[in-house]
Amino acid sequence: MKLLCTLFLLFFGMTAQAADLPYAGTWKGSIGNDKVMVCFASSTSAEFYYLRNLRGIWLEPLGLTPDKDTTDWKETNGLYGDDQKITGFWAVSGISPGGAVTTLDLTWISPDGKKKIPVKLSKVPVMTSPRIPESDICGANYYQPLEDDLPHTSKDLKFEGREYRSISTPAATVFELPASVPGSKNFNDYTRNWLKDSADWFYTCLRNGAKESDWGRGFEPLVWTDSKLVVKNWMSDIACDGSHGLAYEMYETFDLRTGKMIDTWTWVKQGDKNKGGKNKQKTPLTTLLKKLKNQKPEQCMMGGDAFDIDDPYVGKSGMVFRLSHLNPMGLCEDTITISYKQMMPFLTPAGKAAVAEFLQP
Repeated sequence: MKLLCTLFLLFFGMTAQAADLPYAGTWKGSIGNDKVMVCFASSTSAEFYYLRNLRGIWLEPLGLTPDKDTTDWKETNGLYGDDQKITGFWAVSGISPGGAVTTLDLTWISPDGKKKIPVKLSKVPVMTSPRIPESDICGANYYQPLEDDLPHTSKDLKFEGREYRSISTPAATVFELPASVPGSKNFNDYTRNWLKDSADWFYTCLRNGAKESDWGRGFEPLVWTDSKLVVKNWMSDIACDGSHGLAYEMYETFDLRTGKMIDTWTWVKQGDKNKGGKNKQKTPLTTLLKKLKNQKPEQCMMGGDAFDIDDPYVGKSGMVFRLSHLNPMGLCEDTITISYKQMMPFLTPAGKAAVAEFLQP
């Protein structure tokens, strides 16, 4: 879904230049006896979380102080004006001019100024990850405890007689395949990374003020044969930053012999030229889908006839196509199932083989 790109930019968009802050980067240490991870992105942007609850807290600059060329910070809920809540102040000390800064001594001060607690931090080496863009000053080290330490529960379940293990954390619910499935290693590696992505998004969304009760993300089996697995990958309609929700629903097809995702557009003639969007090309398949579109409320027609098509997948009674288009009222979606008999003229040899395999008793 296109919204994944929006999510990616939203959650990891803190790319301010850090050259103006001598101690920019990721730090670990403690506030008193409480362990923390801290990220100073720039002189205007910072955040931290306690390892005991893994919930993000913003740090906002108080401005340059007369006696040192640096800034002190205030803890906030990320809001402004009357809605802002300050939970403490951080006084920075021990910054040597020039050279690398590898340790920090700060003081946490309560909002009323009556309580002071030492803050001891050590610089964390930069670690890369395919999930975290290099432009993110915090780096993968900052997110690693969020990904690894979320509490989880697991449960052995069956889907139409096939065994799998469901894993749930506050961030998402995912599942793993048993070792008896040939492609289980690759598939399970994929789902573990997906769960780590969910932990990063969950952290950022709640840090930005969203309610945990509104959060939901899942990865669950939908269609399962001896060699193919269709998974529903979804996220709830939650506003993580701003007024618009970030809901999505997509369907991914895996080859159980390899555990890798299949590009199901290779099953359809003219492939992803059928997808639509800005570079929409009229094809026999899109012409048929347009005829089969369900009637929608008037506001869904504001986008005209242009629509995007998600990757198709095999369903119980035919091949399933999900159509969508954005309009000023939000996202309008439509699900169309074309019977396998009706789909045959549109399928490539690979598509016909996949359908024949699916239809085997």
